[in-house]
Amino acid sequence: MRQSSRHSPRRRHVLLIGGIGGQSHELTKATALGLRHSMVQVPRWASEEQAARTSRYAVLDYRDPGRLLPLVRDWHAADPFDAVLSFTEYGLEPASRVAVDLGIPGENLDAVLATRDKTRTRALLDRHGLSPVRHRVCATEADAAAFLAGLAGQPMVLKPPSGGLSEGVYVVESARQLTERWAWTTAVAGPEPILAEEFLSGPEYSVESMSRHGTHEIVMITEKLTTGLPGFVELGHQGPARLGPGDRTAVEALITEFLGLIGQRTGPVHSEVRLTPAGPRLIEAQTRVGGDQIWEMCHLVSGADQMTETMCALLNMPDPPRAPQAGAAAVRFFSYENVRVRHVEGVADAGRAPGAIRVECTLRPGQELGPLLSSDSRQGYVLCTGATTEEAVTRAEAARDLVRVDRIPLRAEPTR
Repeated sequence: MRQSSRHSPRRRHVLLIGGIGGQSHELTKATALGLRHSMVQVPRWASEEQAARTSRYAVLDYRDPGRLLPLVRDWHAADPFDAVLSFTEYGLEPASRVAVDLGIPGENLDAVLATRDKTRTRALLDRHGLSPVRHRVCATEADAAAFLAGLAGQPMVLKPPSGGLSEGVYVVESARQLTERWAWTTAVAGPEPILAEEFLSGPEYSVESMSRHGTHEIVMITEKLTTGLPGFVELGHQGPARLGPGDRTAVEALITEFLGLIGQRTGPVHSEVRLTPAGPRLIEAQTRVGGDQIWEMCHLVSGADQMTETMCALLNMPDPPRAPQAGAAAVRFFSYENVRVRHVEGVADAGRAPGAIRVECTLRPGQELGPLLSSDSRQGYVLCTGATTEEAVTRAEAARDLVRVDRIPLRAEPTR
């Protein structure tokens, strides 16, 4: 006889704010843990699949507390939540504010606020003498010109302080470039001031960390491949990073100290650093898993499933066992620009290539692709594994090249 639900143990219930790129990875991981889940999603990434898989589902701009908080209060009163989580950039602050409002696990507000605004990050680092980088918050182009002049010939980088996806981030190498690139950045930033920083030379890395109640662990470091200047759109990643012991120790020490400074509590942090001649320097960080499938590369290589581990930590459940599946992993993106696509073939071949985990390709005949302005401008990726970082890179690039794209050039837009 089926046991009455009245006597069944209550399944724990989590609230998810947003989702990674509109996918349902968080829902799948929560389901695997035996959790019930409800979700608030923005219209852009809403889907029938998400709605069908959740106890409650709402589509609204969760960055608006006047809309979000009354909704989740009603949900919580009817069917209480045991924790709230977000693994997407714009959901981090709303999730923390929900946790505070409802008094449930998931609050990480100090760390979120310290990292969502890059000017706050720089101010915090300055106060503690960590990772020194010359910078200035610029309300006008004249402010940026004065900062550039003070660098005595060294380039500077312009950034929207609260931006993401590498959008609006440009190098200015000389005064004659400033007006144009100031316009490019302000077009993304809107009315907020622009952060100008000295350009840091050296290879760039991503650092994936996991924190549990204020105790921090560096899980993996990956190498990064980006477009040439003036922009920084990411074209690929590979890991584990090929760093010498001294450089690895210096990077890990910097990020561990930084995590303590921001007050990181529980969950992942994705940090970006440059290894300069003067040592590692923090570029920026976000209290979420790494995008661009870095979170999946991390899981494949280290065994650390950061989303699942975060849920377990907040709910006081035992961590899942870590079972690495490969020695290394690499991702390469389709990144065509200023072309009209006539024909695409070989996607299935790429999916069968050695080491291929997944191929996502949005290229279609008839598409007209403009300039590569941000990560959203790319057209999919190939993810591969290998025994070593070198093998993973070779496999990913070979699989990507199996996708053959017949295209004709369009009139080139200004390079941004």
